[in-house]
Amino acid sequence: MRRPFVPACILPFVVLASTAQAQNTPQPSGENKSALALFQQMVGTWDVQQRMWPASGAQAIDLPPAIARRHLIGDAYLEETMELAESKVGAFTRNAFFNYNAVNQQYEYFSIDTRAPQIMLERDHGPVTRSERQQFPIVLYGGSFVAPQWGDIRNAAFRYRLEVGGVNDGRQLVRLYLTPQSGESATEFLAFEYVYVRR
Repeated sequence: MRRPFVPACILPFVVLASTAQAQNTPQPSGENKSALALFQQMVGTWDVQQRMWPASGAQAIDLPPAIARRHLIGDAYLEETMELAESKVGAFTRNAFFNYNAVNQQYEYFSIDTRAPQIMLERDHGPVTRSERQQFPIVLYGGSFVAPQWGDIRNAAFRYRLEVGGVNDGRQLVRLYLTPQSGESATEFLAFEYVYVRR
């Protein structure tokens, strides 16, 4: 059975905080402080359970488990390195960096992956509503990308949206939603779900 293509932009990720480092810079406050608190909770080694949906309404596919190592760098941003947990088949290395930009007041996400080496960048569109924030405090929007193959479709173009959950009892949920840019349906659907479990 052929392994599904997993674009670099939609693999699990971590969120980083941007805190000024100048000597006279005041302590983080407001969203800066909330962001840093969340990112500190995300530091550590995590087992990652992955599921993929090749199309809207399709059966989910379980992907090989991965391991993610997250480090907070100088209280300024969080770095994540992800690899397969055990299997050497389909081995990959993915590096991700996340930041809360206090200048434009946006979360920013950067990643690159050996399976599809291209730079990906996503940002949020401002604070989400109170009800959304309870489960997914960070929502990031990317541009568009073309997957060489998605389900039965080749060279499929999508827009995408990422939801990053909070850390609760050593678990964190990340979801990716895709919207086709061509074909009969332009309806957003859940495409990936990642469950992080702290080791």
